[in-house]
Amino acid sequence: MKFLHIPWEWTIPNALSLVRIALIPVFMVLYLTHNDGWAFAMLALSGVTDVLDGFIARHYNQITDCGKLLDPLSDKLTQIAVVIALTTRHIRLLPLAILCSIKEAFQAVGGIILLTRRTEVQGAEWFGKLSTAVFYAGMLTLVLFPHLPTAAEWAIVGTAGACMLLAFGGYLRMFIHIRRASEEGTPELSERG
Repeated sequence: MKFLHIPWEWTIPNALSLVRIALIPVFMVLYLTHNDGWAFAMLALSGVTDVLDGFIARHYNQITDCGKLLDPLSDKLTQIAVVIALTTRHIRLLPLAILCSIKEAFQAVGGIILLTRRTEVQGAEWFGKLSTAVFYAGMLTLVLFPHLPTAAEWAIVGTAGACMLLAFGGYLRMFIHIRRASEEGTPELSERG
């Protein structure tokens, strides 16, 4: 089985990415039905699987092109679903939900454009990892403490938004560089989180 030109490979990190995708509807149902403790547990488990999948892939030589595509895809789907769910109770998250959706849509389209050119898939950069870590920390805080003061909610939105903009800008610069290199005959690809 292949997606574009990337073959599927069964590895522990890839399985963990699939688990993360499977946790999305579970989290959403639990959060939207006000089972906040369980929703927090599912979101925390999602974060742990994200860390574990990268650790196992690097330390046990299980890095695959499939994983380089699947890991950021599961991150994108998780982030969009979580921020949309939390916006139902925390309207101040609406700007973050819009920013997250735009960022992830542009990155997905950019990655697909580069994949269709059959360029090499690469892993995440530090600014993408930072953005994901800050996002998880902020969203976990809002799930665990649903009645934070307005200033605290705005601080979470501002910090997560600034990190998303940093990651978006970094990946946009990389996309432009990789696309130019690809047009000149040097294959590279950045489809990252």
